[in-house]
Amino acid sequence: MEQIRFLAKQFRDAIEQAKENGETDPLGFFEKFPRGCCGDTSDLLGHFLLEKGIETDYICGKCPAKNHWENPQSHAWLLLDNETVIDITGDQFKDDDHFLRYNHSVYFGPIDDFHNLFMTEGFNKRKSVFLNQLNLMEPHIFFDIYYKIKKYL
Repeated sequence: MEQIRFLAKQFRDAIEQAKENGETDPLGFFEKFPRGCCGDTSDLLGHFLLEKGIETDYICGKCPAKNHWENPQSHAWLLLDNETVIDITGDQFKDDDHFLRYNHSVYFGPIDDFHNLFMTEGFNKRKSVFLNQLNLMEPHIFFDIYYKIKKYL
């Protein structure tokens, strides 16, 4: 388990280094990282962990914005063995009281109050897969981003 925690932290650090060095994607997916990057980041991390033989589930839940469903906020993370959250973008909510000012840049642990805010039943839950198994509009961009991030691992 400690190895997986270390790999998740290492991957988050590599994204930050690649971004700092201007090596993230040309379309700006990671321009405001971690804000708005949870789904793509979870897919990239899921691919990385699969390369290490670690299987996870991709989870994307929705939370009503200020107690109404007009514009729900979504958030994605990985789940290991149906009980351990691996979330490397939760700190995008650090300035929002509605989301408990969640400030974990890397969270590895049991489902907590923050992740319980997001309803996952009936939403996106699937096995993490390799990038080439995803239905991506621009697969070459994701592979390019992945290999740029991987240079910093």
